[in-house]
Amino acid sequence: MKSFDLHADIGYDIMQKKNKGYKENILKTYHLPKFEQGEIAYICMASFFDGHEDWTDMQDMIQNTKKAIQECEDVCLLLQAEDFFVPAKVHAIMSVEGMCGIKEHPREKIRWMYEQGVRLASFCWNDENALATGVKGDTQRGLTAMGKEALDEMVKLNMVIDVSHANEKTFWDILSHPKANIIASHSNVRELCDHPRNLKNEQIEALLKRGTLIGMNTAPQFVHSNKEKQDVAHLVQHMVWLKEFHHNKVDSIAFGFDYMDFYEEQYDYLKGAKDCTQTGNILQEMRKYFSEEEIAAIAYRNACDYFKKIWQAHNAI
Repeated sequence: MKSFDLHADIGYDIMQKKNKGYKENILKTYHLPKFEQGEIAYICMASFFDGHEDWTDMQDMIQNTKKAIQECEDVCLLLQAEDFFVPAKVHAIMSVEGMCGIKEHPREKIRWMYEQGVRLASFCWNDENALATGVKGDTQRGLTAMGKEALDEMVKLNMVIDVSHANEKTFWDILSHPKANIIASHSNVRELCDHPRNLKNEQIEALLKRGTLIGMNTAPQFVHSNKEKQDVAHLVQHMVWLKEFHHNKVDSIAFGFDYMDFYEEQYDYLKGAKDCTQTGNILQEMRKYFSEEEIAAIAYRNACDYFKKIWQAHNAI
């Protein structure tokens, strides 16, 4: 069964390999074969910034990601609802994780990102920056005045705002905008695993009321605090919990795998899901608790429907 991955740091990998002198198209030679093996049909390709980068760094990675997508004939860049119907092996959304490079003129820079093809972005990674505050920042600091200006521009452009790395103050500041399109692209359930990157019940409830998505993350430390239980079975329990919390509905659940197998650093990986080629193991475990229709909804339909819906609504205005 095909899947929609709401978060993968592909833009970061493209830039890192370019800086090391790679000449080939990394999407085509490295990522695409793995996407095909794991049946990843839709993916948000994130340009990842950890907090130290400037605006030029952001521009370089975003432009190189766009170039790699455009030069890979098997990948279709999703910019509007109609693009879902363009034949391609993989459909990609350009996203940005952390906008630390925006230190002035936020509206102008957000518009530039949109013009490049970015349709999904988070204000911060775990850092504090000129716009907002991540989970490792000051708990009393949320969106700044500049961040609120950036948020307003993103809403005008119908961009999707990702709250996965936001601290609680920033999360609620973003949620206070009644017209914002919001997702948590790669966060799990705090009640099952007490990690600051996971969502508390009241946050989940607020997202459900917005009719949005929560993407399940394979990072082991977000799945279970016990290393012995950092496996596919316990990741699926986060989905089971969300279904029960949402009155037996699965329309909010999606995938935001955040596989990190292409990083030079050696990260621990979830047992049974070390990279996208093993996504089938997650689907197989889900069959113990979900119907095939529910699995299809979680795997790709919820995310496809979400983006189609907001893009069609925007075009109708």
